[in-house]
Amino acid sequence: MFKYEKMVIPMLLCALLFCACARPVPEGFRGMIWGSENSSFPDLVYDSTDPNHGGIKLYGKKDENLHIGNFTAEKIIYGFWHDKLCSVEVIVAGNVNWEGLKLAAFEKFGSQSESHLDSFFWTTDATIITLKREVHDKGVLLLRSREIAKQQEEYDRHKAKEGL
Repeated sequence: MFKYEKMVIPMLLCALLFCACARPVPEGFRGMIWGSENSSFPDLVYDSTDPNHGGIKLYGKKDENLHIGNFTAEKIIYGFWHDKLCSVEVIVAGNVNWEGLKLAAFEKFGSQSESHLDSFFWTTDATIITLKREVHDKGVLLLRSREIAKQQEEYDRHKAKEGL
């Protein structure tokens, strides 16, 4: 019996340590939860519609606080598919803001030692996260609802079958 206690106690300590160090899992952005209706946010300002998946309406926010951590976003775009929050895009310009965005993403989602140039990818139970540096000194952090992404894929498959 004593032999098993020697194994169980370290395992329990490791489990507690893992739980204490686990990062919070994003289920949206700044209190906006994936799947929330766009009518729930009166400060949204319509920008355009992305034609993907039958149309994703893109919005900004009136008087949006663009300061996040130690960087300033150029803009933040909220995507709604079938009037439900499905994505958030944080766009930065300039090297200082890119480095700040990357540092904030690594702090929130975990650092990555290997990447494909300046492109990073994380997934959680609720969110698909992509961070990439684009041309012309721009950077983008894209957060997408995993559940709504599955629904969008199913929508696309259904539409493809209809087209045959």
